[in-house]
Amino acid sequence: MKEILIKPIGIIETPFKEPEDFKVPPFHPDSPYNNPNVTGILHIDEEYVEGIKDIEANSYAMILFHFHMSPGYTITTRTHGTDKKVGVFSTRSPHRPNGIGSSIIKIISIDGNEIVFSGVDTLSGTPLLDIKPYSKNVDK
Repeated sequence: MKEILIKPIGIIETPFKEPEDFKVPPFHPDSPYNNPNVTGILHIDEEYVEGIKDIEANSYAMILFHFHMSPGYTITTRTHGTDKKVGVFSTRSPHRPNGIGSSIIKIISIDGNEIVFSGVDTLSGTPLLDIKPYSKNVDK
């Protein structure tokens, strides 16, 4: 199969520098992902700024990113809190063959090439691959 090369469109800045900064799993009620007061910034490279011109504050988006701090993977992995091994594609593990992650975020504000958002679940410095509009009617 042909190799695919992807160029990031920007970088994600968050308060989290190391994986240990996430004290609880992403969907736990106490997770920073669920805390609207924890925000991040999408820094969009200048060549892509025109592409964000119609994104609006208080809307939702899906971001795609690269798990740059998660080297390697196994095709089966253990789920949180169990010893059960499951296929990696049935998990949200950052240790994946292509290292691609996705999150639904809430856009708080946009200023130039910076998009402030809540729904943070990435490490600072994470390469941003794409932004897509999110609609709960379409993205079920």
